[in-house]
Amino acid sequence: MITIRGQVGRGRKIGRTIGFPTINIPYIGSEEGIYAGKVLIDDRFVLAAVHLGPRPTFDDDKKVCEAFLIDWDEDISVGTNVEIEAYKRIRGIKKFSDLNDLRERISKDVEFVKNWYNSDRK
Repeated sequence: MITIRGQVGRGRKIGRTIGFPTINIPYIGSEEGIYAGKVLIDDRFVLAAVHLGPRPTFDDDKKVCEAFLIDWDEDISVGTNVEIEAYKRIRGIKKFSDLNDLRERISKDVEFVKNWYNSDRK
């Protein structure tokens, strides 16, 4: 398990435009990829798809930790302290040709996270 703690920062809001808003916190670790995980926020854990590393689709080499909180519809303020736990690596980082391809892949990643969580609880 990989644990990242930090304060939510201001993102570029690209995830929001494609239906997958994320929280972003600084990341300096060496692990990269897309993970099934959970986010501890406001004293509760929320299932999440977690991205660790650069964002090649946007020509961004800066490492970041982004998390899409599944079934979450509340606003999260910049500066909120969170703890992100990444458990199961789903795949590596990939450069997508356009936002449509990225949206489709994120949808599959989210389904994987839900299935992983449901099967892990049995």
